[in-house]
Amino acid sequence: MRGKVAKGFNVKDFELKGIQDLVKNINTHLDGLKIRSSKGMLHAAMFIRRDMEKTEPKIPVDTGNLRGSWFTNPVKGRFGPGVLMGFTAAYAVYVHENMEATFNRPGSGAKFFEAALLRNKREIVRIIKDSL
Repeated sequence: MRGKVAKGFNVKDFELKGIQDLVKNINTHLDGLKIRSSKGMLHAAMFIRRDMEKTEPKIPVDTGNLRGSWFTNPVKGRFGPGVLMGFTAAYAVYVHENMEATFNRPGSGAKFFEAALLRNKREIVRIIKDSL
């Protein structure tokens, strides 16, 4: 990413917008499942990660730190197993939400994570259902 990321940058000034509603929407489609599979959730997370590499907007890459900070963690939720996924790089939210940035990697851009979740809602549900 080009620009002044570090100067005047404060992670607390940025928040993810839209992802909470998107996750609620996906969970609504999963509510009818009596059994949920951690395996299916992790497979869906891997699908999302691969999609962010090949479909625009792709994960922005400068040094590779952001891309390498991807994580998935199975969790036990109120309604059964779930998965926590995202990026641990301290500036991940800034890069994700910065609609004015110019990125070095062709095809990369802001909202890369949200876009992958949004365009793959049905596929996420299908992967989870097929794992049961």
